[in-house]
Formats: sequence, structure tokens, C-alpha cells
Amino acid sequence: MSDGCILPEDLYYWIDKHVWAKPEPDGTVLVGMTDVAQSLAGKIIVVNLRSLGKNLARGKSAGTLESGKWVGTIPTPVAGKVIAINEQIKGQPDLVNTDPYGAGWLIRVEPADWSADSQNLATGADGVAEYRKKLEAEGIKCSH
Repeated sequence: MSDGCILPEDLYYWIDKHVWAKPEPDGTVLVGMTDVAQSLAGKIIVVNLRSLGKNLARGKSAGTLESGKWVGTIPTPVAGKVIAINEQIKGQPDLVNTDPYGAGWLIRVEPADWSADSQNLATGADGVAEYRKKLEAEGIKCSH
């Protein structure tokens, strides 16, 4: 783990976009940015998320974020309806930096077709190894 990046094996990663998805027991899917994304972006100062009830196609923006060195959209790795947004990060956007897989989650989606979308994401030990290979090839390291 020389890159210093935290990449839990139980998540599903869209490696090229540095976002994750986590299927929940109730059939919904949590979506957030990876440790890699927050490290590349720097200290997050503003997060604007899509409205509740919005239907998103895979790859469409789940919202935007702004840091001291970057402003951009956050692509969603799963298609579906936004059924919850993380209200806590509006007042504490740095949670995306300090806890990207926990309190820093972004949206909860009712997936349109999780079985299809999940096939396009990397997961488990093999998925994390694939992600780390990309980080090494691109010289990306995470800072905490």
C-alpha cells in the first residue's frame, strides 16, 4: 500500500472516475468519492448534490464539488433515482476528505439495474489490485 490510498474491498469502484458504490441490504446503493478523488481534489470547501427524486443515468453528474484547486462534477457509477442526499456534508464538506467511505457519502440511489451496472465496476481484492495498478502507473498517491 505504498500509494497510501484507502480502498475497502467491499465497495464497487469506477476506477477511471474515482467514485464508489456500495449496495445496501435494503436494495439501495450509496455513492461517494474515493480516497483517491479526495486526495487529488484537496480540501473540499463546497458540495452541491442533485435533488431528491432526480433520475440519473450512469455517468451523469450526482453533483458538483469545489476545492481550493478543483471544481468539477461527480459522475454516478449507477443509474437510478436519488432517494437521499447527505445533508451533513453541506455544512461539513470536509467529511468527504476525512471519511470518504463513511460520513462523507454523497447520495443514495434506488438503482434501475444494479446487476448490470455492477458488472462495469471493480470490486473485491482483484478490483482493488486493478485500482492500485492504475494509481502506480499514473504516479498517484493519497495524503491524509
